[in-house]
Amino acid sequence: MTDSSAVVSSIYRSGKVYDLLYPGSEAGPAFWLDLAQTYGDPVLELMSGTGYIAIPLARQGHDVTGVELAEPMLAEAERKSRAAGVAVTWVRGDARAFDLGRQFKLIYLPSNSICHLLTREDLEACLETVARHLHPEGRFALNVFVPSLPMLIASPEEEQEFGAYFDPESGEQVVMTNRSSYDPATQITHNQLFRRVGAGPSEPDGQLAMRIYFPQELDALLWYNGFAIEHKYGEDRRPFDAQSGMQYYVLKLRD
Repeated sequence: MTDSSAVVSSIYRSGKVYDLLYPGSEAGPAFWLDLAQTYGDPVLELMSGTGYIAIPLARQGHDVTGVELAEPMLAEAERKSRAAGVAVTWVRGDARAFDLGRQFKLIYLPSNSICHLLTREDLEACLETVARHLHPEGRFALNVFVPSLPMLIASPEEEQEFGAYFDPESGEQVVMTNRSSYDPATQITHNQLFRRVGAGPSEPDGQLAMRIYFPQELDALLWYNGFAIEHKYGEDRRPFDAQSGMQYYVLKLRD
């Protein structure tokens, strides 16, 4: 999900570019696959991107639906699932407002995607929609990074590299950089992205806004929107603590 008022970066204008920039690993879907095996089908992924998680779940025989708003990402997901010979139900929709007419035993929001929910109203709309689609015995899971002070106080004049890939057509390396400015009043980081091809100049490549969610804040937001925390992990399913760089939640509807 992206802000329609901003110029969208090439990261989201092309599913192929997204996959080149974020190739992931075979172990990446493991946490979500384990949850699907534990809680059962059907499974719903929100902001499903190019199918990095949904397709491996479907390959393991799960009944998977993916909801994605960005058309280029959805088109690449559809292409990849056809190439893999697996059936995924792809739906173009906004995670804040959709109606699939069924309930799911597992719903998950992976890969820091919650950061696209920029306001409390956005988050509440998403959680209300999740609650309507969640089976009474089902689980809702998500993960998001733990904010770091160096990230938040980075100078907006400092250009930082965050990824690179080789263009399969030209063979040239493409380097992606950004300048970040954090607004503590809204807890939104505004990223101006840049793209450099080969030895060429660094050129503007759109904007990306991300809401920052602090651990205790997110615990409270989930609770007051009707979800009880069944498990909260750091990396590798270790108990969440001060050394954790990620927040992994497994949630159930609150009585």
